[in-house]
Amino acid sequence: MILALIMLGLGIGLQLHAQSIKPRYRYFITRQADKLMEGEKEFRFFGLAAPNIQQNESQIRADRSNRFPDEYEIRDIFSGIQRTGGLATRTFSLSVYSPDDKEMPVYITARRTYNEEAFRCLDRVIALAHEYDIRLIIPFIASQSFGGIRGVDEFSTLSGKPKGSFWTDEEVKADFRHFLSFVLNRKNTVNGLLYKEDPAILCWQMGNEFGSYPGDRGLDYQTWSPLIQAWTIEMAAYIKQIDSNHLLMEAGGVDRKAMLDDPNIDLISDHLYEYWNRMGGRDWWLAPIAKAARAECKGIKPLLIDEFGLGSTENLSELMKTIREEGIAGGLIWSIRSHRRDGGWYYHNEGGTPVNSFHVPGFSVGFAYDETRLLDILTRESYLIRGIDPLPVTKPAPTPVLMKQGSGFTWRGSAGAAFYTIERSESTEGPWKVVATGLEDSVIADVTNFEYTAAASEPLMLYCDESAQPDRGYYYRIKAVNAGGETDWSATIFRKNTKP
Repeated sequence: MILALIMLGLGIGLQLHAQSIKPRYRYFITRQADKLMEGEKEFRFFGLAAPNIQQNESQIRADRSNRFPDEYEIRDIFSGIQRTGGLATRTFSLSVYSPDDKEMPVYITARRTYNEEAFRCLDRVIALAHEYDIRLIIPFIASQSFGGIRGVDEFSTLSGKPKGSFWTDEEVKADFRHFLSFVLNRKNTVNGLLYKEDPAILCWQMGNEFGSYPGDRGLDYQTWSPLIQAWTIEMAAYIKQIDSNHLLMEAGGVDRKAMLDDPNIDLISDHLYEYWNRMGGRDWWLAPIAKAARAECKGIKPLLIDEFGLGSTENLSELMKTIREEGIAGGLIWSIRSHRRDGGWYYHNEGGTPVNSFHVPGFSVGFAYDETRLLDILTRESYLIRGIDPLPVTKPAPTPVLMKQGSGFTWRGSAGAAFYTIERSESTEGPWKVVATGLEDSVIADVTNFEYTAAASEPLMLYCDESAQPDRGYYYRIKAVNAGGETDWSATIFRKNTKP
């Protein structure tokens, strides 16, 4: 990766204004035939998709109100990706208002109206990507109507038009072009760059899984695919008129040859899931599917497997090997979630499967989906695809923050921490005694329904000092540990009657 203190940006005078944002990219990612390029060097990667880095969609409050990730939570995700060798990630689509979501905040709040708070969160995500050396894939809109996210049908409703009109109605398309223009021309409030001039963005993506639109609604695919294709070609041309710096990736649901032929589409996307393929009665061993897709694109345009997962370790490991050996540009496993600012982690179950969100570096409660082993394989492949030796494990950061929760404690965790140690003392001056070590903060083994319960909106109690005398008070502190070292001790907090 070529880094510089001043970004030349292919002749455009790009300069970051926020002093803390570094390193600063010199090049936009470009393509040469079927390869991604960073300057004169081929750009390939593995990583973790980060669907809630721009909007928390798990452990929402009972009244559907929510909050956007703060800087701590954004940094935690970036650090997790960086610690697994990742050079890129993918946000999720930008959310659309629906009355069914009550007060849950979104990016698109009404017709041609956008949430400044939401976009300030995205500003920070894009700006911090420079510091962590992680490029971003940003899809514009979802084909689905996921709660709290919503998509094309809800966008049509904001335009006063019926479901399905997103793809064909001229007024709805004009409203979407307004949205595209707003996004591409937005000036980042953190680093001062226009989005269309920021090389931290690897590419824009037309949306999320447009091929799901007919299937999710029981519609005829042969009828709807040409409509989605025509819309994709039209909007791709519009995007390129505004932003000629960034690559553009399609979102499926169309004839692939048309996307390979279209001059405004730069990248081909595939999402590969063992679980969903099994459910649909399709081939579920993923490596041959990726190999066949690569054969279609070879010599023409780069292929990205920008989502894959929900499968056995053997299946996913073989897929990663195939991506690397077949010259596929990159792949992102689904998906990473961050520590919570008020203690513990965010959790997200995947379709009722045993697979839950990944928490770096992996924990014992992830045994059901081989979390630690898969993250280790991902890390190995991340360096192999780049042709470099693995970097040593770095100690956790930042120092954890110990907090009271219920009759015990929770804490704001440290990225990369394998476990935590807690000490107590009757004085801030010591002597200190270790009361617990080997503590993990990823503790939910089965989160199939957890994220939808009211209790899930509150942080979990992670430790209770059962040995404390109920009539005495103690000072407590915590540190995070991994194979690379340990943090400083946290600030102390005082607690009395800690025993339930």
